Amino acid sequence: MLKYAFLVLFIFSFLQSKAQQRDSILSVSKSAKSDTSKNKLQKIGHEIGLLFKDSTKLQNPRKALLRSAIIPGWGQARNHKWWKVPLVYGGFVGLGLVYEFNNRYYKEFLTESQFRSASATPDKVSFYPQYLGIPAAQIYSAKDFYRRNRDLTLYASIGFYGLQMLDAYIDARFATFDVGDDLSFKIKPSIYIPSYAATGLAAPIPMLTLKINL
Repeated sequence: MLKYAFLVLFIFSFLQSKAQQRDSILSVSKSAKSDTSKNKLQKIGHEIGLLFKDSTKLQNPRKALLRSAIIPGWGQARNHKWWKVPLVYGGFVGLGLVYEFNNRYYKEFLTESQFRSASATPDKVSFYPQYLGIPAAQIYSAKDFYRRNRDLTLYASIGFYGLQMLDAYIDARFATFDVGDDLSFKIKPSIYIPSYAATGLAAPIPMLTLKINL
């Protein structure tokens, strides 16, 4: 009987040690994952902080792209192209006004179209007095016209947003491009002697040589 008691006690101790070992492995794994996530967040926070703390004269093209993505015109300002900032915001204001104009008339003609569609005589009724007497077909066409223009203006705004980001990136990239005096080209006369000229079959050929220094 005592032998069985020792056997049960040994099995219980063995299982408990295995459970503790597994718990320690899981805790280490969770700790490693937590440290990895923390490091990633710290790295992202550090990169975002550099966008605001960078005081160098020339900005990195990637930072110019990110800055213009966060605040339109920021990349242009950091590139010292201040005259482009009003153009960026002027473009957004203009697109916003065009969007508002088309959206306002689209809603107006949508209401008119829905009112006429519910009537048995759409050409003889009108929700807005100024459109009374205008055929229903023209009202439906005007509704589609303003809706299409509104949607195109929205797409144009997204495209303009990407364009100002690309402009900041290109300006920052070209800021480090060498435009010194060594960038030149020269044209001078020269003589081309074919490899078979020594045989007497061909004479030297006068030509112009273009030399480009990069």
